[in-house]
Amino acid sequence: MKNTVFFILTFISITTAMAQTTSLQEPLVHTVLFYLHEPDNPAHREEFEAAIHALIANNPQGVQSFLGTPATTEARGVVQSDYTYLYLMTFRSVADEAAYQTDSNHLAFIERAQHLWKKVVVFDALQQDER
Repeated sequence: MKNTVFFILTFISITTAMAQTTSLQEPLVHTVLFYLHEPDNPAHREEFEAAIHALIANNPQGVQSFLGTPATTEARGVVQSDYTYLYLMTFRSVADEAAYQTDSNHLAFIERAQHLWKKVVVFDALQQDER
């Protein structure tokens, strides 16, 4: 019985540690903050979301993607929450990200939705060991 309990506790500890240290496999992370002209306009939000979901569904270069809105976490001086949407995508390489910039799906998204935003901010980060 003691061995079984020890095994179970060890297994839980190892799997928990592994889950907490899992990192992205792709070396390039592309983060985009969108600031809509009218962030409280439901029709504009719906139009933007339809356009970006079409991009996500048809993007051949991106591996993982995430679309979110500002979280209602504690307000602190270091937390920026004035954007409307955050879109995060990972790429296998800098070349894949470059191909994405001229991909017809990406260009169609811009054409379809650019009238909705007043500002876009992009952060591209390359994993340290991939530079």
